[in-house]
Amino acid sequence: MLHDHKADPEKPASRDNGTLNNTETPDDRIRIQGEKHPYYAHELTWTPEEEKEIVRTFDTKILAWVGVMFFFMQLDRGNMANALTDNFMEDLNISLNTVALGSTIFTIFFCLFEIPSNMVIRHAGPQRWIPFMMCLWGLATASRFFLKDKLSFLICRALVGMFEAGYIPGIAIYLTTYYKRDEMAIRLSIFWSTLAIANSVAGVLAFGILHMCSVAGHAGWRWLFLFEGLGTALIGVLSFFILLEGPTASKGGFRFNGYLTDRQERIAITRLIRDDPTKAETSKGVVSKTHLFKALTSPKVWPNILIGFFGLLPFSPLTILSPLIVKNLNLGVPPLVSNLLVIPGYVVSLSVMTFVSWSSDKHNERAFHGALASTYYALCILALAVLPEDANKFSLYFALIFAMGGQTCWHPVNAAWIAENTAPVGKRSVALAMYIISVNACDMVSVNLFRDEDAPRFITGFWILFGALLLTIVLFIFQRYHLMWLNKHREEKTRNCSFRYRY
Repeated sequence: MLHDHKADPEKPASRDNGTLNNTETPDDRIRIQGEKHPYYAHELTWTPEEEKEIVRTFDTKILAWVGVMFFFMQLDRGNMANALTDNFMEDLNISLNTVALGSTIFTIFFCLFEIPSNMVIRHAGPQRWIPFMMCLWGLATASRFFLKDKLSFLICRALVGMFEAGYIPGIAIYLTTYYKRDEMAIRLSIFWSTLAIANSVAGVLAFGILHMCSVAGHAGWRWLFLFEGLGTALIGVLSFFILLEGPTASKGGFRFNGYLTDRQERIAITRLIRDDPTKAETSKGVVSKTHLFKALTSPKVWPNILIGFFGLLPFSPLTILSPLIVKNLNLGVPPLVSNLLVIPGYVVSLSVMTFVSWSSDKHNERAFHGALASTYYALCILALAVLPEDANKFSLYFALIFAMGGQTCWHPVNAAWIAENTAPVGKRSVALAMYIISVNACDMVSVNLFRDEDAPRFITGFWILFGALLLTIVLFIFQRYHLMWLNKHREEKTRNCSFRYRY
């Protein structure tokens, strides 16, 4: 429940009655509106230790559970790669091209429902809508236990894509209601680090579950889909009782007396509004047509969208096909062990992504971090493209591992960059949805770059991915100087400009 607090008597009268004088700029109006929040305390001060304790509470109570949710989502999204090592295609009488078609259908439905789902999130609240959708996609994943042919496979891929739509940008928006702008990149890094952890654990789980190939006469991959899907649905049910509506609603449910005291709640809100007054708007509401149109046509958002599309083209091929590529290297291990041999790639990915995000927050810089991380990624992809056909198989294996290490190394930085430079909340939610659409839309292109006829090295595909990463580096640098120009233009137009785009 929200506690009512009396308006701060120290605030000017014009801020209480909503009147604006003719000298107030748009930045002034945003700031004044932010200070009207019932939990905002105009004269409130606090120590760094108090603020750290509040942030630590959010990390352990909110971010940790969001990570658990994403962990199970990634299990559902990544188990296809593991199933491919267990005669999945042979059992359903489908080819690798059909698997690529399934990924395309998943992406189409994911993208079609991304923005509508985020608009529902704004109305229903992420603490309700996200657990509900999680239950549905968990059950859709579990239903793959009953797959019989190509048609049933494609239908299940469509359902999972539809139900997963909206989760990632919804969570990103949800986290911005707890963290300041210079705290977001490392938190999103921690959030996305569960992707690497999930992919690593998925290999271990798959190695064990796929050995159930003779249980009740069913293939191991069927049990894999069933167990991981039901586990996801269970986490979705628990999330109804664990996720908060916001920093001032921590009491009740499984939270009993709450996570924060009344003073801590006021500090939590006040620090957010002082950092970004647009966050005074609650996370629950309706996305207006104006905010939708402005997000879709914003020139400052589209470079980040294109960065997501071109920069993450290598992600799906490496994630889906890496166990199969390792299997085809003939390293002298049983085929199912291929699922374990790709785990070091996810460990490298986790390490690189965490360092890039930490450094980006610490130095309050986005563009050069993204460009340098993309350079590392591009060089690793280049190695996979230029190594000769008769190259040592262990050289190819290590090139693949380090390429996997660059998969999402700048992804949290770019998402945080969009969130901190886009306001208000309605426009921010649409912009993040657009970004996640671009990230997933690239899957329709990338998975079709790796064809049966190009196996087992997929050299043509890797050359195309290298070119996409070179373009990504250019886009990062362009966006930096684009935002610098926008800041200069705002400062010339508006005196005492209180908001500047970060780059």
